[in-house]
This record gives sequence, structure tokens and C-alpha cells, in this order.
Amino acid sequence: MFQGVTGTLQSSLGQLAGNNTDIQEGDSKKTAAMENDKKSHTAAKLGPVTATAEGGTHVDSKDRQQGAWDQTIGSGKEFVGGLVGNESLKTQGRTQYDEGVRREASGQANDLVEGMGNRVAGSLGALISTDEQDQERFNRQHDEGKAAIRSVQYDLQRKAEADGGSI
Repeated sequence: MFQGVTGTLQSSLGQLAGNNTDIQEGDSKKTAAMENDKKSHTAAKLGPVTATAEGGTHVDSKDRQQGAWDQTIGSGKEFVGGLVGNESLKTQGRTQYDEGVRREASGQANDLVEGMGNRVAGSLGALISTDEQDQERFNRQHDEGKAAIRSVQYDLQRKAEADGGSI
């Protein structure tokens, strides 16, 4: 973000002064900042594991994993119960599905809060630390926090698309 602001200011000042070098360098900084921003939003998710382009990884909380499993099993029970006319199985399936939704949402909230905390703590730690090894550790903490956030965002986006919308 800072690089983009710096680039915009440098380019603007270059235009005011008629300095083509400053304009080109400022535009170059803005382009690099946009590419970095795009890269920072890149993540891949396979099952409960999310990885970001920066190297951060996150494994979904047990509540998220169990909640998703309960939704799958619950909807299966509900379908079979409806298919064979077994109201008890259908009701049991619906209850399990609803509990899975609640459990997954609770796990997402926990992962999101933990991710935001790690991201902030990692950024601040890297900023104030003078030790190179500590800075690397704080950068990893930041990147893992970002992966946790991207994991939740990915799941919410996938759910919104399945429901016919977007977030």
C-alpha cells in the first residue's frame, strides 16, 4: 500500500515539475504495488488446508472440519429419510445439518479472529524487531494469519456462489 501511495505522489510531482523520470518511476511503483496486492490475495485451498502465494499455510479448525462433515452427513440422512418416508431419519438429518452449520460458522469466526490477530502481531513484531531471525518469525506469523483469513474468505465465497450470489 505504501509503495502505491509513494508511486502516485512521485508521478504527480513529476507531472507538475515536467520530470519524465519521476513520472516513469512513480508509475512503475504504482504498477508494482498493484501486482503485489493481487499476489497477496492469491490462495489455494485443498480440503482443510489453505496456502497463500507468500508461503503462509493454515489448517481449518476442527470445528470447521467437523461442521462441514456434519452438514454432509446430515443432508444425506435428510435426503434418504425423505426418499424412504422415514420422518425420524429426515428430522435427525436436518438437526445434524443445522448443528454442522452452526459449528462450522463458529470455527470460521475463531479462525478469522486468530488470523487477524496473527496478522497484526506479525506485522507489528516485524516492524519493531531489530533481530533478523525474529523478523522472519514475525513475517511467518503474519503470513499464517493471512492464510487463515483467506481460508475463511474462500469458504464464504464458495458458499455464497452455491447459494446463487456473491459476497
